[in-house]
Amino acid sequence: EIGCGKGRNVIWLAKQGLDGIGIDFSPAAIKEAKRRAKLAGANKAHFLVHVATKPWPSDSGSFDIVIDCFATTDIESIKGREFAAKEISRVLKSGGYLCVYLLSTDDEFHKEMIKISPAKEKNAFINPTTGKFEKTFDKEEIINLHKYLKLVAEERIAKIAVFFGKEYKCKHHWMIFQK
Repeated sequence: EIGCGKGRNVIWLAKQGLDGIGIDFSPAAIKEAKRRAKLAGANKAHFLVHVATKPWPSDSGSFDIVIDCFATTDIESIKGREFAAKEISRVLKSGGYLCVYLLSTDDEFHKEMIKISPAKEKNAFINPTTGKFEKTFDKEEIINLHKYLKLVAEERIAKIAVFFGKEYKCKHHWMIFQK
């Protein structure tokens, strides 16, 4: 998983019997992921401090599945996102899958943030509280980003999210691509 944060997805998959590796740029997040994996007895969960926009320390064709759960949202440049997408394609085995879950241009809170604190890039903002870059996507942007892979399934995940005590409608992108 790219941008694995504190390791929730990798730990869950490891508890299901799969070997997993999570990468994240944050040493603090990786330290916490390792702690949580140990507590959960998830011996097949492994974590590494690594930036997704730098060459990955993995062989080509070495993964059956790659997960991007909001990681691409935080990559601050088109060039960086394109590099990460190429690395995803490179490390996937032939027939392997990319599971994507990303912010949508339809999400109410994120539309509001784009108006209040826009970033230089279209459909992106700088979180006024954290200073963190965040990118929202329309379907075509995601398909173009992963042009080296074939879209095989998609769904829009409608939910209510709470930000600063207020409820907002979200309709995140959930997509599966295959190499």
